[in-house]
Amino acid sequence: MVVAHKALRDQIFRKSISTSDTVTLLDAGAGQSQGGRKHQEDRSTVIFPNHFPSEVKDEVAFFAIYDGHGSGLVSDHVNGCLHHLIGQHPEFERGNWPAAIKAALAEEDSIMLDRFKHESAEPAISGSTVALCCINLTKGELVVSNLGDSHVILAERDRKTEHPYHIRRLTEAHKPSDPSEKTRIEKAGGQVNDRSGTERIGSLNMSRALGDLQYKNPVNNTFTDNSVLDPAASASSRTESRGNFLSNDPYISRRTLNPDRRYLLLVVSDGVTDRLDDTSLVQHVMKLSMRGKRANEIAQEIATNSANKPHSDNATCIVAMLDGRVS
Repeated sequence: MVVAHKALRDQIFRKSISTSDTVTLLDAGAGQSQGGRKHQEDRSTVIFPNHFPSEVKDEVAFFAIYDGHGSGLVSDHVNGCLHHLIGQHPEFERGNWPAAIKAALAEEDSIMLDRFKHESAEPAISGSTVALCCINLTKGELVVSNLGDSHVILAERDRKTEHPYHIRRLTEAHKPSDPSEKTRIEKAGGQVNDRSGTERIGSLNMSRALGDLQYKNPVNNTFTDNSVLDPAASASSRTESRGNFLSNDPYISRRTLNPDRRYLLLVVSDGVTDRLDDTSLVQHVMKLSMRGKRANEIAQEIATNSANKPHSDNATCIVAMLDGRVS
């Protein structure tokens, strides 16, 4: 997890209160719990204003969760690199953040492919979801992107009571069971199976992610046995050119944060959302906040509670409190 030291974080908060910013980041923090898994493969990034690796003059905050599967190889790498790839992309400096995010995700897969070619087969069988937020605090712009089933949730907070309302999930779940995703997979020469009771591409219960190169070009056109390629391709297409069964093309949305509103922003892995619906989750976070708990304490409590249940997954939560300039 990439996060500022507490003393540095508090210093950043004091500096971030600027009348030139549309919204102010009041508090942010992350929490993780391993749950019933043998390994912790989730990773998370929390970057405060003045520390995002870009030359833009505006204040930028960045939050992301990467839920690894197969191993922690891809989630670990993307956790350390993706924000740099985004912030240093020319499109980011031009203000086209969606284009920079999309290009950075594609570049991550290119890096994994190079590692597959020259180091080991692990990037072919290891992957990661992505759920990220880039916030331009100066202009009040929020850009959200995701691959897979990690999510971003936004709620508004009543200025007097702190009661949350307008609770919205800003991301989309990418599942093989979705008709449009299933059609895309089949057009690429893949097949969706439901032998486990859940529709999957090979062993994966998601249709978009980083890594898992066995389901992407060129690896899925290179290997026709099961030593590397999981049998997600139909028998009739094994000698034909295949497309990407698993996509790294993200869902991206952009919205404006108003200077007269107060916001709660959550980024969560499916280890949390599989246990709590969005409304219950947001309401619980606000109850903890009104009891005086800081964002990192709340995030850790959410992750711990989610992971304490039987057959639990890795659980990760990021909590961020934002206030408009005139709220």
